[in-house]
Amino acid sequence: MPLITEAGLIYGGGYGRGALRVGGVTVDYYSATKATFGLQIGAQQYAHALFFMTEAALGQFRRSPGWAAGADVRYATPQQGASLGKDTTELEPVIALVFGQQGLIAGATLAGTKYTRIIP
Repeated sequence: MPLITEAGLIYGGGYGRGALRVGGVTVDYYSATKATFGLQIGAQQYAHALFFMTEAALGQFRRSPGWAAGADVRYATPQQGASLGKDTTELEPVIALVFGQQGLIAGATLAGTKYTRIIP
C-alpha cells in the first residue's frame, strides 16, 4: 500500500489502496481499511508493505477475507515516525513493514485491518 491515511481520537480509522505484485508483475489490486481503538490522537500517512515468505502464505492471503488484528504503540512527527506492534493473523509467515510515516499522531491502540481485493 503506497499510501495509507489514518486519523484518530480514541476511535480511529485508516484507508489505502495498492497492488499485489508477484515476481515483479502486478496481479491484483487491494484496499486496506483499518479501525483502531485506544489512547490515540492525531493523523498520519504512511506506506505499508506485506512480504509473503512462502507460496502457501501468499495463496492463503489471496483466498482469505483478509482480516488481521493487532496492537501497537506509534508516533509520527513532521521529522520522524515509528511504530512497535504485533499483528495476529492466519497469514503467517508474512512480514509487514511500515515506512515513510508523516503527520502528527501518538497512541497505543488495538487495531483491525481488512484487506479487500478490488475488482476492476
